[in-house]
Parts: sequence; C-alpha cells; structure tokens
Amino acid sequence: MTTPDCRFGFRIVGGCFETRRLVDAAAALSAYAALDPRCEPDKEAYLAAFQFGEDFRRLLRETGSTAGYMGPCWSPWLWFDLDAPDAAGLHYAHKDAAALAVFLVERYSVDPADLLCFFSGSKGFHVGLPTVLWSPDPSADYHKTARRFAESVAELASVTTDAGVYDRVRAFRAPNSRHPKSGLHKRRLTLDELTGLSLDKIVELSREPAPFDLPTPTGTSDQAAADWQAAVERGADEAEAKAARRVATGGAPTLNRSTLDFIRHGADQGDRHRLLFSAAANLAEFRCPSALAHTLLEESGLDSGLPPKDVRRQVECGLAAVPHPDSLPKDEGEQLTHQDAPEAPQDGSDGSAIQEPPKCTTSDSGDSQRQTCQQVTGATDSTPAVDLQAALARLWGATPAPTVGQAEATPQAPTLDAGRVVLLPPQPSLRPLPPGDVGTGDLDKSCRCGSTEYVDVAISGRRTRRDCRECGKFLGWGKWYEEGDAAQ
Repeated sequence: MTTPDCRFGFRIVGGCFETRRLVDAAAALSAYAALDPRCEPDKEAYLAAFQFGEDFRRLLRETGSTAGYMGPCWSPWLWFDLDAPDAAGLHYAHKDAAALAVFLVERYSVDPADLLCFFSGSKGFHVGLPTVLWSPDPSADYHKTARRFAESVAELASVTTDAGVYDRVRAFRAPNSRHPKSGLHKRRLTLDELTGLSLDKIVELSREPAPFDLPTPTGTSDQAAADWQAAVERGADEAEAKAARRVATGGAPTLNRSTLDFIRHGADQGDRHRLLFSAAANLAEFRCPSALAHTLLEESGLDSGLPPKDVRRQVECGLAAVPHPDSLPKDEGEQLTHQDAPEAPQDGSDGSAIQEPPKCTTSDSGDSQRQTCQQVTGATDSTPAVDLQAALARLWGATPAPTVGQAEATPQAPTLDAGRVVLLPPQPSLRPLPPGDVGTGDLDKSCRCGSTEYVDVAISGRRTRRDCRECGKFLGWGKWYEEGDAAQ
C-alpha cells in the first residue's frame, strides 16, 4: 500500500458516542481549516488521527463502526498532545508545547510555518510535525512506530506528552471546532504566537474560530528519518522479546513488568490511560476477578491523577479487551496477550483523543457496567486468582500465599509479608490519619459508606487528594498548598 491509497478517515460531529462518518481525510481537514460552513464549527467535532485505505472504507460502510480494524494506517502529520490535568496546570502545558515546537524546528530543520500548532480549546495544546520530512510508508504498525517516535522526541525535548493518542482508530479534535465545556475553539497558532503570546491572550483568541491555510511542506530531514528508523527497530526488538517470552512460558500468560510497575508506582500523565488499560488487560489473561482487578489498580490510577470515572472505565475496558481463553480456538487462546488487544479508550473530557468505546462502557452504573464486561470476558468474581497471585509472587521474588478462603469475600491489595504475597486484613472501622495528611474536615455530602468525614492527603505538585476518613475511598481533589502551609 502507498500513501495515496491511505486517503480515508472518519468524522464525528458531537460527542465521542456519535456516529463515525466516512470522509476523505485531506478534504475534511482542509474544510475545517477554511471554516467551511458545512463543518459547523460551533459544534464539537473530531477527525481521525490517522488515515486508512480501502479495507477501512469497506469496514465502516458495512458495519458503521471502526471497532476491530487492524489494517494499515498512515498520517501526513504526526501529532503531539500536551495536556494539563486541570485548568490550573494549563500554564505548564503551554510552556511544554512552545518548548517542543522550538525543539522540532531545531532538530529537524523544519520551517516554522510548516508546523501545525493549536490550542485545543480546553486543557492542552497540539503540535503537528509533517511526515513528508521522512516519508514513512503505511503499515499495520505505523501507529505504534509513531508513538515510539513521539515518546523519544518528547524525552529529548524534556516535555510531557500524552502517549495515549496513537491508537489506530483514535479521534482527534478537529481544527476550529468548539469545545462543549469551555465554549472555546481549537485555534491554530503560529510559532511566534505559541511562544510569544500569554496564555490569557491565547484563550481570548480561541473564543472565535479563524480560517488558516494548511502548509504544504516540501523539505526533508535525515535526522527525522533516522529517528523513525530507530523507532521501527525498537518495535522489532519488542516483538522479538514478546515472541521469546511466549515460547519460554509455553503460551501461558505472564504478568508483565509494566503491570507491576503501574501497581507500585502509577504512571505519568502522558501514559496513565494506556498503562492502566494495559495492566487491566494483562490481569484479564489470568481470568482475574473484576473486583480484584479494581482493587489492585484503583489506587495507582487515582494517584496518577485520573478521576474515578476514568479509572473504572479503563479497568473495565481492559478486562473486556481480552476474550476468555475458553471462548477461543486453542491456538488463539494460547497466544493472545494484552499487546494484541484493542487499544485503550480515553475519555474525551480533556479535549484530546477518543476511541469508540466498547459496549461494556455504555452504562454509568458500576454494577451493570461490571456485569456487562464480565459477559464479554467470561470473568466472574468467583474465579480463582491463584495463578495471578503466583505471577505477582514471582515478580516480587516471593512465594505465593495459600488460596484465599471463602470467608474473605472482599479481596484486598497484595503486599509482602515474610517473603509471601498475602492479602491485607480488613481495614479498621476508622482509618488512622495517613502520614501525608494536610487537613481533615466534614463532608458536604456523605460518602457511599455513610461517613461524613474526609482527610486531605498530600500528593505530588503541592496538591492534595480528598479521601473518605472511614473507608479511604477517593472523593475528589482537595486543594493546592504551599510547602509552608502544609500544617494549616
């Protein structure tokens, strides 16, 4: 397949749950840039982050959905998404976007006018690098190579980007479209505007859309070609290592190091959606009960800065992404790993990228959502977790604990105790104050457990998270504080 063959994309008008409409990708992008009235710039809208060929067109025409597409893709722009966790952190995303744009100009000798820089209209910035600089070919792994390339560039530039936007059928907010919550538009910025204007001025500009000419870059970059090739080679090395692990384990599931790292340390902003989804999918390979998966991953997801709704969504979708081995032909069941599962969905509230959610995420009810996902995965809370415990024990260098008895109905997070992986005892009726607490008080609305007290616990960036004083459940974000105010 050649790049001219990859001319199809999709368009979404409205929220991420709306229909994906087949479009000519270049024509759709040009129309939004030119403020064509048919684009309805006063509405929320998304375009595909990648472009596809005839097989994608047939799938979308026949099924009305992008779900399950595993074919080749390509893109004329490689996108970087720089998000802030909230409006208060937008100042840092602005600085990172400016630093990244300057780095791209210097490293690849690209004309500043050939970069596509945007304020997203909410909590972030987008920077597009023209791929004509190195002219990559379409492939089934193009999106994965794009992610490795972007991660390497972000590391060299010392900026934080969202690595979750490189899924094959991701949607990306359309230029000049209106964000439904902020009321602002995704506004094109020149490099001088991105680096020279204040954040307040950029926000003010975004109150109205503005037409712009799409650049037509013609230059090339040997450095960009070398960086892309390095990303391709890293992908080949990872695939070889994965194949070796499959052979070594005889096709049995393995607990990946990234899963354990997430449970222990969480993830940075740019990787948190992807790594949480990946960890949940890895646990699903062990037929991990839904309740245990939530218990293992919830705290790390919250500590990474994700809201509770996003944590629940990513865990359920990760569990649903890996079919139950008994429902597959023998050869497929033995080889399936979470790396082969569909890419992680991401909530569209931050104005970045969105994937069509699996059916298990259509309900806002925790119980019905969990039931639906269990039907997809074949996992139930009564499934033994001995294999999972054994895998956890191996990675911790310990021996597995005995099987949990029926009396312990509520699974707890595993911990080390005298060289064994054991389950924590039930929490006391009132949790002791954590060492990092910076304040306590009464809740305006009682927790689900009935408690009316909360505790503010210090986390990174001079910020607090608000937990229930009795059951420890995450209730919301607390406050910002200065180092000297911690005792107040």
